[in-house]
Amino acid sequence: MVVLLLVLSPVAVSAADTDEAPAQLEIAGLGWWDNRGKRTTLDRLLGDDRGPVLNANAVEDAVFLLMSALEDDGYLRPHITAVLTRADGTVTRHDFDVSLTTLLPRPMAISIARFEIEQGVRYRVEDVEISGLTALPLDEVRRIFRPTRGLLPGITERLYSPGRLRRAIDILEEELSLLGHAEAVVTVGRLDLDHETGSVDLGIEISEGPLWRVGTVNPAGAAVDLPDVDAQVGEPWTFPLQQNLAQSVRQAHYIGGYPDVRVQVSGEPAAGQRGERSVAVEAGITAGQQVHVGDIRYEGNEHTRPQVLDRRVEVQSGDLLNPLELERIRYRLGQLGIFDSVDLRYEPALGEIRNPVFVMVESPRWEASLLAGYGSYEQLRGGVELRQINLFGRAHQSRLLLVQSMKSTRGDYTYSVPEIFGEQIDGSASLFGLHRQERAFLRKEYGGSVSLRRPIRPLRADASAGFTYQALRSEDNELETREIDERQVTVASVDLGLTRDTRDNPLRPRRGYRWFVHLEHASKAFGGEVDYQLLELGLTLHKSIGRNQWIHAGLTHGVIATLGSPSDRDLPVNKRFYPGGDASIRGYKSGEASPLGADGRFLGAKTYLLLNVDWEQSIRGNWSAVVFFDALGMAARLSDYPFAEQLYSLGVGVRYQTIIGPLRLEYGRNLNPRPHDPGGALHFSVGFPF
Repeated sequence: MVVLLLVLSPVAVSAADTDEAPAQLEIAGLGWWDNRGKRTTLDRLLGDDRGPVLNANAVEDAVFLLMSALEDDGYLRPHITAVLTRADGTVTRHDFDVSLTTLLPRPMAISIARFEIEQGVRYRVEDVEISGLTALPLDEVRRIFRPTRGLLPGITERLYSPGRLRRAIDILEEELSLLGHAEAVVTVGRLDLDHETGSVDLGIEISEGPLWRVGTVNPAGAAVDLPDVDAQVGEPWTFPLQQNLAQSVRQAHYIGGYPDVRVQVSGEPAAGQRGERSVAVEAGITAGQQVHVGDIRYEGNEHTRPQVLDRRVEVQSGDLLNPLELERIRYRLGQLGIFDSVDLRYEPALGEIRNPVFVMVESPRWEASLLAGYGSYEQLRGGVELRQINLFGRAHQSRLLLVQSMKSTRGDYTYSVPEIFGEQIDGSASLFGLHRQERAFLRKEYGGSVSLRRPIRPLRADASAGFTYQALRSEDNELETREIDERQVTVASVDLGLTRDTRDNPLRPRRGYRWFVHLEHASKAFGGEVDYQLLELGLTLHKSIGRNQWIHAGLTHGVIATLGSPSDRDLPVNKRFYPGGDASIRGYKSGEASPLGADGRFLGAKTYLLLNVDWEQSIRGNWSAVVFFDALGMAARLSDYPFAEQLYSLGVGVRYQTIIGPLRLEYGRNLNPRPHDPGGALHFSVGFPF
């Protein structure tokens, strides 16, 4: 409505037509940040048609918009003074209240419109009385009208406005409807507003009405055997049940070769009943004709061999046409990773025999990407990623990654083969190399690996298994163990992994979780020079806790043992743990939180336990603030498992969300630093910390 008013309000001459600056808008009284936000909103709504002067209609519309925004924020009785500077320099003041009865004189040509806002008292819901409720827990319903989520409950969640109250009523009526109370009515029986303090007391009256239950189910017109629809009898009659019933009938017909089936489900409640109503459910089915698969064709596969596609198409000519199965095949083709899109059509669109045609748009066979980033330890880094797609027309892929930073040089080449053994298993082979200046030594690693990956359906996780052969070197060693550390070790290991990721966005997670387990078993029996067992596992959780607030928590544990070896003197320096940094305990730079020896030099840890907790609050747009707590337990000897000493950091930071993850500026303060430890650390980095 506001947008429509602004569009219809005639503005004088467009600034673009006259090359003059548009009329100036100013907001005062809300604080610097909110003043700027409200002015930006007005600028956007007035749009490009805003000329060098505004008329009275545009100013009144702007006041209406500001009043509406203030009301939704809990300010029900604001006062706005419009200080208007006319084109001839005359300045006039006009007062507006929530009645919006003030009318500006016409005509007016305004070059500067300044809106001085007095917000007044902010209204908050203090007490909610509920009557007539039996179907839901009382506290759960009360929280709909007076939410108490968040670390600071009641600050923003329990704000009152007529719009918020209406939305809460709609939510409650919808919840009752989902329980089978289709006639539920929620009204406000009492509304007490204290205009001095802003306290609001609500009396909510609920008429749940009778509970609608399925009495009979009558499917009419079915062409196939249906699932047991009578199982729905006695269930509450709700919209989800209606949708599920229609979907189960539809799927049964798809399997039977009726792709054009139409299902209309409706319910008629019996009249005159009070406590419950029996609903007679009618499922009207128009099956259409039974259809068989004709010839299966591909279009757009200029570089892809048909045999690669045929292996993923499990439907044969003459089979009953099941559109769900063909859609699953379309999805499988898309999962090859060599097509920008895969569409499906039928030729002809109607008829008893239809030819499925998979229409593909192949991805570019070569892709090159420039990489850039910054980390608090490695500082500026840049690189290039080259990808070759659909090698030999068999959907094979290769990836070359080269990255250079102020502290490291890294190269990685991976060749991947999808579905190398059956439908579920993908294979890959890699060559890698790394030179990195650590806090107490120069790390050098190079080698190769082969691995297989497949999904584990019952766990909804991805499993991997592989073999790695690598040479590990450590130079310029300043660790306390430098006298006994081997400078070069060859390692052969079997690697196992299991991961499940339900996060909504891996670059900017807001909800969901991720857990992983990684096991690396190195043995001389595999062709290496050392025996060790390395286990790392972790869990991260992300959850919304209020309006634009999130909690992020991560728990990671690592341990390395040397079972089967007479001592751990041969344990590679490169495989020990060196905590600290912007993705670890953030009161320390990278590696600074490692255990210390008697002479104050660093030691590599053999076990660690790391807890990270972030509370994030959105500020405006892509900006957010964060308060974090990190706790680290670690030990340089396995006999001190799980840890021998603990370190704690508390910090604050700001984040700006980008397409490659958040830009993070964070400072962590150490709560119990050791002698010679820093008091804290400042980090600037890109990417989520855990």
